[in-house]
Amino acid sequence: MLSKDDIHFIKSTIVPHSAPLLSLYADVNPANPANAGRAWLVRVKNTLKSLPLPRDLPEKVIEALEFERPEARAFALFAGKDLLQMYMLRVDLPVVDLAHGRVDARWGEPYVFPLVYMIDEYERYGVVSVDREKWRFYDVFLGDIEERADAFLGLHSDHSRKLEKRPAVRLLQGAVLRGGAAGDRFERHVEALAHRFYKRAAHTLEKLVETAHTDWLILMGPDEDTHHFEQCLPRALRTRTAGLVPPPPNPQASAGEILNTVLPFITDNRQARELALLSELRERGLWGLAGGLEALQMGRFHLVVAPWTLGVKALRCAGGLVVLDRTAAEAYCPGQSVQEVSLPDVLPDLAAAHGARLELVQGEAEDRLIREFDRLAGFPRW
Repeated sequence: MLSKDDIHFIKSTIVPHSAPLLSLYADVNPANPANAGRAWLVRVKNTLKSLPLPRDLPEKVIEALEFERPEARAFALFAGKDLLQMYMLRVDLPVVDLAHGRVDARWGEPYVFPLVYMIDEYERYGVVSVDREKWRFYDVFLGDIEERADAFLGLHSDHSRKLEKRPAVRLLQGAVLRGGAAGDRFERHVEALAHRFYKRAAHTLEKLVETAHTDWLILMGPDEDTHHFEQCLPRALRTRTAGLVPPPPNPQASAGEILNTVLPFITDNRQARELALLSELRERGLWGLAGGLEALQMGRFHLVVAPWTLGVKALRCAGGLVVLDRTAAEAYCPGQSVQEVSLPDVLPDLAAAHGARLELVQGEAEDRLIREFDRLAGFPRW
């Protein structure tokens, strides 16, 4: 998982690094047949040969990659005279097209947008394992998981002391006798005890969410327990609860097993919200590649939505205006020289320059955006 130090280094050192810098993104997913036999390394070597790099830089990069046996989906690497930094990632990268074994490599200004977008826009999920033996809290971010050790430690010791004070109950042939007034009092006592425990757990969780900067919560455990705990959460945490999921079959599940259990839920949850965003765009948004690009540069959008992979070429006029073809260039910037650019490369800067937030959508939402909205849509300010 990218640590706070990693994120700080990316933003404070790599983003403002002076040119030229090598920025390289590659698919290394071992599940991809195209990467069998570490074929990704061969493609990286061939890509480096095609760039006008300093003589010793390719050797330095290959040496760093030579002994890597990645279990990630992709990596981002930045290298220069005074820098060599690599990040293995368990999620797909936006904007860059790494399908079919492509390698995206640039020599010049640092190309950090795909990595920074993921850091800024990917949501952090907190997984609360509601277990009757020991509660746990996991931080899930960028397809990776990390347990917050002893997150509920104080809670458990307190709970155990309270349980020792519960009233005795009569047993008959292995069955607990809880009938009558004594049984009713026992049930009320247990319910009150559980309610107090869940309230204390909710208070502990509030602090965890704040320190972990958690965006969404997933409650994992037996259905009855997670439902009861959810009802005890303060409103601020209930609104952040993405859902309840059953625990893995293995009671002693590792963090990796927990991750495999929640990842499909996280994917579905994100996809549902992206599809809801498109439905809202259908009602009150503007869309279309040419019209959307024009509206964005007129400052009309406060949010612009684009596909995760946007393979479109455009033209940038000398004055900075970006259009789709020469007819539009002649109409809007006559007499100016034009330069062919990749729209995914310039779209983030256009959005930032005109005060719009850029949202990239994947999967079913991406397919629908391309098919029904002509690849670009946005919410107008007025």
